[in-house]
Amino acid sequence: MDVDKMRAGLSERSEHDGWHVPGLEPVTVEPGRVVVRVEVSDALVNVAQTLHGGAAATLVDVVGTFAIMTADRHSRPGVSTDLNVTWLAPAPLGEFVLVDATVLKTGRSMAFVTADIRRESDGVLSVQGRMTKALGPPPS
Repeated sequence: MDVDKMRAGLSERSEHDGWHVPGLEPVTVEPGRVVVRVEVSDALVNVAQTLHGGAAATLVDVVGTFAIMTADRHSRPGVSTDLNVTWLAPAPLGEFVLVDATVLKTGRSMAFVTADIRRESDGVLSVQGRMTKALGPPPS
């Protein structure tokens, strides 16, 4: 995967598989790791005005997929086969969070990634996620 192309893609559209997450700002894009910064905006909160559980799961999935694509030599996004998300602390409306996704392993047909979502202001771990993706066969 061309890391510069991935960084540009994150800046331009922040979209994967039809999911659009508004305001993703790339911080780090390197082989096997992607870190983005995003504001907990009105579009991402629940009734308690904190990061919505579904939005957090989407961030794990989307940023984790970008990390996998930087590690896979064919840049395959894959299909999620497992997603585990643990909510540890709230991230309130207006807070910026850092989503740090790191590939644990990528192989011929499967990839594994972990993602931490931390509040930027104090570094508190808000959400931790893990995802497994079936990559499918490499292109011929």
